[in-house]
Amino acid sequence: MDGAIPTADPAPPGYVRLGETEGFIGLAGPYFWRPTPSGAVEYGFGAELRHGNPNGVLHGGSITTFMDTVLGYEVIRVTGRRCATIALNTQFLAGGRAGDWITGRIALRRLTGSMAFIDGEVLAGETLVATTTAIFRLFKPEGAPHLLRGGPPIATG
Repeated sequence: MDGAIPTADPAPPGYVRLGETEGFIGLAGPYFWRPTPSGAVEYGFGAELRHGNPNGVLHGGSITTFMDTVLGYEVIRVTGRRCATIALNTQFLAGGRAGDWITGRIALRRLTGSMAFIDGEVLAGETLVATTTAIFRLFKPEGAPHLLRGGPPIATG
């Protein structure tokens, strides 16, 4: 976890705060990650009032921003390459609320030389809140693998 930012935020055990604090990610987060026993990475954030909408549930934009961010982190973790979102589709199934721990679970479906096809699900506790499918464009390799500050290490093998 070299370069990871330890956190005093109320994240569940094992989570490490992502290091990106600038720009829109900084406004929307903080976001966290932790390794799972299977070798995958799980992402999360603590929902606050600022993440909500007038209906008293999480705003769809807060969920979509979270998933766009962590899906990109996952593409970088797997490929070591910078990427950009081409398409992001989110289906909202239930509502999370301020105070909930929001978890993002991700599955890379397909990887080509220039594209990544990836799925995700968002949970508030055990409740499935949303599902996401996305396509990312992979940038040409830049030599050494690209790492995001405070993010999970590049996958090996």
